[in-house]
Amino acid sequence: MESQVMLRNNFKKNNNFEIGLITLFLSIISYLAYLATLAIIKVDTENGLLILTFSWFGIFLAIFIVNSWKKITGSIFTPYTIFMLFFFLFNYGQPFMWAIGIHTPKEIGQTILFPGLGVPSDGDIIKAQSLTLISILMFHLGAVLSFKKNLKLKYNVKLVRKLYKNNDTTIIKTIFISALIIGIVVIPITLYYAYNDLQIASSQGYKSLYYSEFSNNEATVLGLLTRMFFPCLVGLLIGSKFNKKVRISVYIIFFIYLLLHLLAGDRGSWVYKIVILIWLSHKCYKPINFKALFKYLITSFVGLYITDAIVSMRHIGLANLSVSDFINAFSFKNSIIISTFFEMGGSMKTTIVLQKFGWDIWPYANTYLLALMGMITNNVIYAFDIPFSLISSWFSQDYLGISWGAGFSIVAEALLNSGPFFAPFIMLILGYIISSLIYIDTKYNYLNKPLRFLFVASTLHALLPVSRNYFHLLLKDWFYGVIPFFIVIFIIWNLPIKHQKRNYK
Repeated sequence: MESQVMLRNNFKKNNNFEIGLITLFLSIISYLAYLATLAIIKVDTENGLLILTFSWFGIFLAIFIVNSWKKITGSIFTPYTIFMLFFFLFNYGQPFMWAIGIHTPKEIGQTILFPGLGVPSDGDIIKAQSLTLISILMFHLGAVLSFKKNLKLKYNVKLVRKLYKNNDTTIIKTIFISALIIGIVVIPITLYYAYNDLQIASSQGYKSLYYSEFSNNEATVLGLLTRMFFPCLVGLLIGSKFNKKVRISVYIIFFIYLLLHLLAGDRGSWVYKIVILIWLSHKCYKPINFKALFKYLITSFVGLYITDAIVSMRHIGLANLSVSDFINAFSFKNSIIISTFFEMGGSMKTTIVLQKFGWDIWPYANTYLLALMGMITNNVIYAFDIPFSLISSWFSQDYLGISWGAGFSIVAEALLNSGPFFAPFIMLILGYIISSLIYIDTKYNYLNKPLRFLFVASTLHALLPVSRNYFHLLLKDWFYGVIPFFIVIFIIWNLPIKHQKRNYK
């Protein structure tokens, strides 16, 4: 029996080593191809076929990443694949659509990037595709390299089963008490903020929440407390061992939060939370039947597609509805699902701007350094008298001269800091660090590793938006959302009281 386990472990190690070599080889070849693209492709290049080819490369890369990660971890649905899903959608969503022949009049290459910057050429798009693909591949290489430390782990199956049956619930109970104490304060504050945003959005419009005198961008104590809202919900679920009453209460709270944000006009920030909660439920409570899930997704897709078409026809009016209007309403290209892909994939525009008009335009210090220095408070930066501005404010207002947020992306931030030649290597480092933070072994059970599950879910929640954002604010979200929570857990754990075991059923 022991020889079979050793043989299986040795086979897995060899398999992981081979995947690492393959990923490294592909990264080297792809980086050389990327350099060749920069040298050969000119600004006025017109080559729709090459754009289509790179679009398909993106699909093949996504398949390779999912397949290789499954082989070395044994699972597809993991925090890392969730992160990579949004990485692809926000930075390569439009090329995915181009690969299957779907285009819209407002896609990249058909309209101006931003006011005064003109329409990007095929050459601009190809260079952006090339940088994005090598950035994603190098990020994955970093993730694969970070996995090597887990190859040395040895598992005793009997011991794991024994721990599962006779687990010490003291730490789980501590997590629940901590989440309950924090939740009493944080949950009402968060829901109040959400309701207040709804009131402002209803009277002033959704953009007023970010670009008007009604915006709440200052780091107040109450605002910082809301960072613990989602970790608190996760703590309640894990700490109660997914007790039915607690589970229902958490989902009701989250539904109210979701509804308030939807009514206010928020179209996406809540999606991260839903996906993480689904993963947590799958891993800790009730494994998902993926065949049933696939059928549900197809049914939901068709239902949403038909509903969207009917709603669009109602705007026209049945009396004025023509055959062409009917066909146009049910056109696949006009579906809200397709428009969502194109809108999410629009984050690639920022990369194009920096490649086309110059990446070395950032007048301040390295953004990663500033993010680390300002993680607790920006006063640290000011204390050293370092010139500083948030990337979003600088890029939108100072550089583009627009009054709304142009957005940013993880690829654009790497390009801004290190240029086109070294940006992929920055992505390799980020891949190593981020994947290490959100990795959790498939053999772990949350009853034996509750703190690890809590940390991974909370960290993933904080860092997931970086695909279409930048690190400065997200590191604050991580620090104030995760660290205080764990400090409270540590304090309660070390209180001079007698801990009692209690099972939540």
